[in-house]
Amino acid sequence: MISGKQLAEAGYKYLGTPYSQMDCQAFVEQCLKDCGLSKNLAGSNAWFREVHQNGEILTPEECVSKYGKVPPGAFLFILAKDGKEPAKYKSDNLGNASHIGIATGKGEGAIHSSASRGCVAESKFQNKSINGGWNRVGLWNQVELVDRQNRPSGPPPEEEPKYAIVTSPNSKPVNTRKGPGKTYALSKAGKLNPGTPVQILKTQKGWCQIKTTDANQATWYCWIMETYLREVQPTAQPISQPPAPDQPQKEEGDENELVNRPRCCDHCRLCVPGCLCQQQEADGPGGLPS
Repeated sequence: MISGKQLAEAGYKYLGTPYSQMDCQAFVEQCLKDCGLSKNLAGSNAWFREVHQNGEILTPEECVSKYGKVPPGAFLFILAKDGKEPAKYKSDNLGNASHIGIATGKGEGAIHSSASRGCVAESKFQNKSINGGWNRVGLWNQVELVDRQNRPSGPPPEEEPKYAIVTSPNSKPVNTRKGPGKTYALSKAGKLNPGTPVQILKTQKGWCQIKTTDANQATWYCWIMETYLREVQPTAQPISQPPAPDQPQKEEGDENELVNRPRCCDHCRLCVPGCLCQQQEADGPGGLPS
């Protein structure tokens, strides 16, 4: 295993090397070789799939959220769902990774062999996706990335949970969706009545991914517009309740995964100000457009 910092530094001695002598894949592989690790693959799409299988692929924003920044030595990819990947990769539905480079954490932020500039050059990368440019980060398990050294494998440490109440200006139920935007289909979680308590998992461009429980004690993961949520502080710590022996946990996808729900109230399973055990359920026809 080599260090990410070592890999990030390795590319600078090749600045100006003509693209005709060293394309993007050859540049990355030469930097690895200079650090003592030999690996030869058939192009940037092959590298993308290598890291996908033996590491972690994230958007820059996800990487920053999870690890604090995009660490030096991480691979950078330009990924598109344009169907232009080699035929042998079409069945995996991972898309077309047309370019690869290395995050440096200094200078312009990235270094790569650029066909448009005709040589190895620095490229602007500021830890966020670029339209038509770097939009995926590859954390390969053969590169020791300093931001990951002291982190346990698996999900990042949990933050303090955030809770909210569904609100509605006209007291009608609010739609939930499978993703953060109106282009996503409606979630199987259905519409949520004003006053419904939820847990906020993350926020993205005016939308919140939430966890909520229905009347059958099934937990749903879905998205709702941030404007229809009012954040509140819990008045009691939820108590974990194991699933009944004849009702094993069931996973059916991100938007309708049935899991155990912590609860402290038989009615709404989450005691927060304004929860359904303290007020009447609001109902009414229709739903707000979301």
